Amino acid sequence: MISIAHAQETSLNAVGSAAGFSSTDLMTIIGTVINVFLGLLGVIFLILTIYAGYLWMTSQGNEETVTKAKDILKSAVIGLFICLAAYAITAFIINALLAATSGDGTSTETDTGIEAFSDSLGSGGITDHYPGRNASDIPRNTRILVTFKNAIYIPSFIDGYDVGSDASDVADDTAPDPAYLNTGSFDLTCVDQDGVSTTYGSSDITVAFTEDWKSFVFDPPVLGSAVATTDCTVTLDSGILTAAGGEAITENYEWSFEVSTELDTTPPTIESIVPDNGDSGYGRNITEQITFSEGVDPTTSTGTYVEDTGGFTKIQTLTDANDEDGNYEPVAGTYETSSGYTIVEFTPTDACGTNSCGETIYCLPGPDSAEADAGTEEEVRITILSSTLGDAPPEADTPYDGVVDLAGNSLDGNADGTAGDDYENHEYTITDEVVLVPPGVTSVSPSVLGEEVALDEDVVIVWDTLMRASSMTNEFVSLLSNPDHDMWYRSSVVSLDEDGAAVSVSGLSADHSQLTIPHGTFLESSVDDISTAEVETTVTYLYAPILPDDIESLYQNCFYPASGPGETSGSTCSGSANEPNCCNGTTSIDGFDQTNFNCQL
Repeated sequence: MISIAHAQETSLNAVGSAAGFSSTDLMTIIGTVINVFLGLLGVIFLILTIYAGYLWMTSQGNEETVTKAKDILKSAVIGLFICLAAYAITAFIINALLAATSGDGTSTETDTGIEAFSDSLGSGGITDHYPGRNASDIPRNTRILVTFKNAIYIPSFIDGYDVGSDASDVADDTAPDPAYLNTGSFDLTCVDQDGVSTTYGSSDITVAFTEDWKSFVFDPPVLGSAVATTDCTVTLDSGILTAAGGEAITENYEWSFEVSTELDTTPPTIESIVPDNGDSGYGRNITEQITFSEGVDPTTSTGTYVEDTGGFTKIQTLTDANDEDGNYEPVAGTYETSSGYTIVEFTPTDACGTNSCGETIYCLPGPDSAEADAGTEEEVRITILSSTLGDAPPEADTPYDGVVDLAGNSLDGNADGTAGDDYENHEYTITDEVVLVPPGVTSVSPSVLGEEVALDEDVVIVWDTLMRASSMTNEFVSLLSNPDHDMWYRSSVVSLDEDGAAVSVSGLSADHSQLTIPHGTFLESSVDDISTAEVETTVTYLYAPILPDDIESLYQNCFYPASGPGETSGSTCSGSANEPNCCNGTTSIDGFDQTNFNCQL
């Protein structure tokens, strides 16, 4: 756990008040003086006007007296105009300087970083979505994706969907074809450069979902135009229900993104796979991790294969371990999509032990005892299917029979620039060993107990080994604030080579993982004016990322006992059986107290 303290302004007002001095600031005093002067100016102008009128009305035709009255009235008007003009010019210059140095001179919740209807992404019920918040350059033919932490009651999003007699089983469901949007739960509105607004209705958007009912894919018509960008906003209604009948999110969730003038005509490719092609010596409990060059449609990359029954086959892990004739057969297990829909991980269903948290570890079928004694390793193959191309390649035909990206483009498996190729011939070998080494953190940013952190600085965690991206979503990882405020956050995972360079850039083998937590703007620590007491108090905003033992390495070993950087530079925190937690760089029994926002040492 890392605690982050933000910059704060120091106030001497409390000391001054105790010493008997006024706590009113200088700007307030100057403003009071100016207001008094303007009031006095008005009184003087009124007196001069009445006096000039009196002289004029009692002049009895005396030309000299009339001239004197006119001169007094003229001078009063000119003097009033000069004073007011000076005030107006001064106010304009001061406001312009304030706007240039501190925004617009005002303080609102939006200015200080609070984004309304945003914290369902993170601490609430939403794991991830695409496009991201405030994303730009989104292709016009994009789909919109939302992933929830819990399975969703499907009629919340699909109009006319009948769950039958058992809402927890899709076997007797009646699904409309095509499956159109239930507009009571999802709203998409786009505004073009001329201010013309378009709201897409139930007949405009079709909906698909993954077999775990957590990820929903909304397919609208082509958005925007080819000549100018378009701003779109999605609103999710708080009435969305989980499959268990509860609220999926407790309040509305809203986000915006900018649509470009271009269509996405680039097919997805494979960026990296762990284990590497041709590698050997992996333990049986390795989790396969496939990273794509861009986000892929989770309805084509997420699912479960059951031995002798079938199921999800768009991605296959195959061995000949259980086949007497030596034929390669799919391994039973589950494929999960995470990290902005760019990473797919396969976990088999064959239990083979427990990790340090007492949780079950699952294994691939390794070599039998005779083969293991002879030093023989079991060969494993990975195949990723492309989807059949439609009439306008690289767009795939529906229903999809392979992997597609978020614009419906089919996989380019051999990375030759042409869609429609399967990814094949990826092989590695495993031993009969079950690896039981827990992961550790090598660096964190911002640093432990860091101060004066930039308000938009991402939280970055670097691990000492390759990690399961699906265990580091905001379903498990938390980013807390104290005092609490609306703040969204999500997670993104990349693989680094042994030198710390991103595998997608270096082209080398993946060695360890990096977790990045983008988030809403932090609130700057500040001085809070409590006018009733005529004092000012300092408010310090603290932030703490929580990394629980749910986080696992690719060998399914949990983050327990914890280990990571210590409180001081260069030191380490190494947990033990007696003190398994690391809190602010110090070992502890109970870890972080989220209620009181401090360590329980």
